Amino acid sequence: MREYDIYIIKDHIANEYFGLEGKLFSLFQENRYANGRLKEVTDMQIHFIKESINISKLDQLLYSRLHEKKGYAKEGNNHFIRLLNKKSQAGVYLDEHHITLFSEGTYDAEACFFEVLRHSNKCFIAMEFEEQRYGWLKPVRTLDLVEYSI
Repeated sequence: MREYDIYIIKDHIANEYFGLEGKLFSLFQENRYANGRLKEVTDMQIHFIKESINISKLDQLLYSRLHEKKGYAKEGNNHFIRLLNKKSQAGVYLDEHHITLFSEGTYDAEACFFEVLRHSNKCFIAMEFEEQRYGWLKPVRTLDLVEYSI
């Protein structure tokens, strides 16, 4: 099973750390395993760089984009997709601090969630600690270059 923690990074921090996502990942990973004073310090750093998640807005967005998809279900603020023909399932759990996405099988079900999130905010970063994988859901700089050229 894959588990992703997904955060919204403040816009100016995301722009500064484009290409340096490994540093953000290291901070979040260190925080996961820290104790005592190190835990306090990394908590403060993370609080400074991330934005809170508007649960009700994101809940409505996920529902509006996915409710007609075969295999989709919703329980409270939790959303699930089970694609039996593709042997893929995923669930998203919303919290004001971060989103947790669990996934099994092929990547099809989790891709449905990532696609909705990607279009809702350009500063989402996903981290999968077990396999040491991380990345922006939507490349920050590419979007900025397009905005400046218009």
